[in-house]
Amino acid sequence: MPDMTFRLQMRPSTLDDAAMVAELQERRDPDDMSDPVLLRYWWQMADELHSTMRQVATQDGEAAAFVAAQHEKWEPDDKRFGIVRALLRGDIWNEAEYVRLVGIGEEWLRREGADTCVVRIRADFERDVRALESAGYHEDRRMRTSELDLVAKRDEIMRTREECRTAMRREGVTMCPLNRDRDPERFQKLYELIIESEQDVPRSVPWRILSFPEWKRFWLDNPGIKESRFWIAREGDEIVGTSVLDCPVTKGIPWTAYTGTRRSVRGRGIARALKYESMAQAIDAGYTRVRTNNDADNPSILKINNQMGYELVTPIIELHRSLD
Repeated sequence: MPDMTFRLQMRPSTLDDAAMVAELQERRDPDDMSDPVLLRYWWQMADELHSTMRQVATQDGEAAAFVAAQHEKWEPDDKRFGIVRALLRGDIWNEAEYVRLVGIGEEWLRREGADTCVVRIRADFERDVRALESAGYHEDRRMRTSELDLVAKRDEIMRTREECRTAMRREGVTMCPLNRDRDPERFQKLYELIIESEQDVPRSVPWRILSFPEWKRFWLDNPGIKESRFWIAREGDEIVGTSVLDCPVTKGIPWTAYTGTRRSVRGRGIARALKYESMAQAIDAGYTRVRTNNDADNPSILKINNQMGYELVTPIIELHRSLD
């Protein structure tokens, strides 16, 4: 067995460590390249919007182990969930050390006052899942990572986009990217739409509703999101739907970051039409595939994805453990 003592030399991780941790993530899953620019941004946003802890251990200038923990800025009566993410390089992985990494995150959350620790992990990372279950974690929720082949589905996507455009004109719904909308209140209206629609996303772990300035920074300062890729649907003066691509800056594949509509317009095909606009835009940009994450208990969006031809990559398991 290789010498594991270096992994005990964990140190606080800074934003400058994002590149090496992205490499560690990519070694774990070469098919899902991790963009270091976007990872650094997500760390920045986590530091601003949550309470966070990150630690890293290095060997020969590379990240060998990483652990992060975070939680919402709780109100006094909130249920206190915290989230832990642990990575251990494959060539040195063993169950005891992986569980020890998770324990570093758990201990930090205990000191913060968390009641429940949450780990989200791909179902096909079987040894990690077994280690977590042996440490007392149990599955609470399941999500889906799915992928759309833009090459194989190109003609169908382009044809269906035109059909959706015709249907939306009949419905009196207009669609365009956010950068082509001239309403001075467009950001506030988009904020209100997303805040309303995200309340209906199935989840076990609650999240805090962002203020408008927090929301605007979270979405529009993201280097992977451009207003030209933020599709919106309007009915009259209101923004009633949106779908947005989160694209890599240096490497990787695009993801659908969010699709949602106002409750009052659901069932009219607006979310579907927006997703087809977004996928056609990804094709025009030269991408060959797009991924998305959706909760397994969200039948509406899963139905759209199935109709579009998304294929399951892997389930994502959300595991919980009481910290009492």
